[in-house]
Amino acid sequence: MADEKTVLIGKCGPTVMLPKQGSRVVPLRQTAPLRVDVAGGGPVGLAFACTIKSLLGEQVSVRVHDRRWMRQGNRVVWKGLAEGNNRREQVVTLQSNVWASLPVAVQERLFAPGKFSEMWPLGPDSPASKGRPRNIKIRWIEDCLLDMAQDVYGIEVVPGAYTPPARFDGLHVLAIADGARSATRAAFSSQFGTPSRELFSVDGSPLDERVLGIRVTAKSPDEHTVPLTVAQNRFLFNSLGGGFINMRLTAEEASEIVALGESGPVSCIGKFGCTMRPASNGRFVCDRHRAVFKPSVDKLSYLWPRILDGLRFFGVGVADVVGINSFTLGMQQMSKFTAQLAPSTFGFLLGDAANSLHFWPGRGLNTGLKSALSLAVNLQKRWRGKAFRAADFAQHEGIMQQLQYREKSRAWTTMLMPDSEGTPRGIEDRIREGLQGPADRAALVKTLFERVLDIKKRMGDRMGPLATDEWYYGRVNALDTRTLKVLVESGAWITREIGGEEVEVPSAAPAATAPEPVRRGLSLVS
Repeated sequence: MADEKTVLIGKCGPTVMLPKQGSRVVPLRQTAPLRVDVAGGGPVGLAFACTIKSLLGEQVSVRVHDRRWMRQGNRVVWKGLAEGNNRREQVVTLQSNVWASLPVAVQERLFAPGKFSEMWPLGPDSPASKGRPRNIKIRWIEDCLLDMAQDVYGIEVVPGAYTPPARFDGLHVLAIADGARSATRAAFSSQFGTPSRELFSVDGSPLDERVLGIRVTAKSPDEHTVPLTVAQNRFLFNSLGGGFINMRLTAEEASEIVALGESGPVSCIGKFGCTMRPASNGRFVCDRHRAVFKPSVDKLSYLWPRILDGLRFFGVGVADVVGINSFTLGMQQMSKFTAQLAPSTFGFLLGDAANSLHFWPGRGLNTGLKSALSLAVNLQKRWRGKAFRAADFAQHEGIMQQLQYREKSRAWTTMLMPDSEGTPRGIEDRIREGLQGPADRAALVKTLFERVLDIKKRMGDRMGPLATDEWYYGRVNALDTRTLKVLVESGAWITREIGGEEVEVPSAAPAATAPEPVRRGLSLVS
């Protein structure tokens, strides 16, 4: 006669049958869930929260804090301009090694028809097996992931800045993703150390760049502008449902980035992230402060004609400009990204709080998402219902150090590009030299046009159809002579110097059909 069996019922696993005298149902002892707090609900913080929830399901309890949110009925939503939050409008490029590693549910929501474009070619971080890089708006990422956190994954979202507690009381993980000027990281500086700018300095002074961001309504097919962008380092164009032109400035040009109120200059653009939008009489005005962008009304402005030339280069005009803002770019070195904050609590730096990058190589959000994926998969592998040890995160910390070296080395090389002799030259010096001295217009047109055609030829088999040679000649020949000289002096993208192998991180995408996010975890592929 066979032994009678006791039925053990687990919350997340299948029913287990064990031999025992007498038949009765005994609940399996439940493991307390992994408790995770996330400081910062931008794209990286929310992506991490959604990914760890997709991997561990009910075995993890996640709470995300962000001061840019507010309650609206029974939901949490992003604050808008009326609430003092100037939403980001930039378009970013996600490499396919990155977007294809996100949970399938996240991929499906983010990459809805009409919400992304593919304009950049295949490369080491976007192999043909996974597809081309995808352009997507930061604002769309933020909206999608906040909705998914609430509707799909059941994550607790808290409208308000994260406040470090006096005691962590059982919290296992604090993911710090509240930006380059992270207040949470600063609160734990004794554990993480103080970021240093020494390695990214020239003659003892940290190297920063001032950039103008110009949001436009593009008129040309996305891919057509790629050779124009890659042929020089003054303007960078990313297109999606319009487009975004970034323009690098000299210190003299940056001094013109001023907003004028009724009584004089106003602290506005560049300081509070304000966007200047088109108004009457060709002016650009801040919605928040009602201040006017000075170059747009100053007939003596040196900068404004150069802005218009940048628009002309990509086939748009001032009537196509939707908004103008400005920001400063620089980098700093972190000593470590993982720290024990309490006997049972570990903290992790993610996104810009970990690796704030110069955006020109297009790796800022990619690096942030790689850090989020690395930590989420590491936690899934190591969580066994017991307190973590430092050794549990050796692999993740190693990946973070690799990302810091790889991406900051890449970005630094684009800030101090080597000339033909191999001597580093700052982009500001290149632009300034282009704005000075004599210029042979015919020679400049020939040089830049040949450079564009060479890039077009090299990229032709790695992307979709490009424009005709005549179209590119028209774009080049329409430029002012001084702008032509700046573009020639700035040099083409140094793709060989910044290319090469990329840092790989574990994937959170399933090997087969994605299971339901909250109920169970996703299988992994490496």
